Amino acid sequence: MNKEEINFFIERNLTNFSVNSTGWNDLIRKLLFEFAVAGWNMNHRVFGKEKLGELRCYTYSEDETLNAKLKKIKDKYSELSVKTCEICGEEGKMRTIGSWQTTLCLNHFLEQQPVIEIDNKQNITRNNKTVLNIKNITSAEVEYDLQRLELYNRQEEVFYFSWQDPNYYLLLKTIPISLFPKENQHEILALFQNVQDCEICGHKAVYQRSCLRCHHEPWNDSGYFIEDYGEKSNYIKECQMDIFIDEDDYEKYFKHDRSFEKSPHHQVLFNSDDLREYEKLLF
Repeated sequence: MNKEEINFFIERNLTNFSVNSTGWNDLIRKLLFEFAVAGWNMNHRVFGKEKLGELRCYTYSEDETLNAKLKKIKDKYSELSVKTCEICGEEGKMRTIGSWQTTLCLNHFLEQQPVIEIDNKQNITRNNKTVLNIKNITSAEVEYDLQRLELYNRQEEVFYFSWQDPNYYLLLKTIPISLFPKENQHEILALFQNVQDCEICGHKAVYQRSCLRCHHEPWNDSGYFIEDYGEKSNYIKECQMDIFIDEDDYEKYFKHDRSFEKSPHHQVLFNSDDLREYEKLLF
């Protein structure tokens, strides 16, 4: 087994992996190299694919010792794949687009899941492209606790929007209430009339024991809150530090969101020393 043979094996099998783009090519090449070193018969093909945002590789050998080695290699690169953008190969994270999962960096996620905007002419746009004008909507429906919006136009086309999109609730609030079925109208009005200030993220977005903006639950004096945090300020401080650290890029993505008003009296309870100590615990 020489370097040329291994390179030929790698390039020949690279095309056997059904993935969304070329961002994982280096991972796949390294996986195949480790297969060759581990003792895989290079005359046999190796197949793999992307599934639920993760690199999966499928092999079988009657040699159980070799199978154990291959499993370690496959597990290693599956774990690396969910930290690697499928498109560019830079650091990425598992993200949800519509109903499917993918691993992308923030920039490529924004390309795949562009932010909803509403301009002064009532155009609903994404990536500066008009999707629909609110004046042309003939009916609207909501599902899943108001977390999915369906809009219909005069041509009976349907347009879907999700709570996972920045400005989703701004759009929901902008659609004329008369376009919704009567059974939904009260629920929608109640949401926007009853949102409360969130002491964690500082937006007027708390509704039915959850913040629609940061998704944290407001403090209460019972259950695990007392057991885990002792007092309210400790809970708020830790949640605020989680938001600041933003490991999942959520805040970077939702900086575009204008659905909820900022509270003028919001207080940040942690300082730089608190953050350094908290990062030590995390990392």
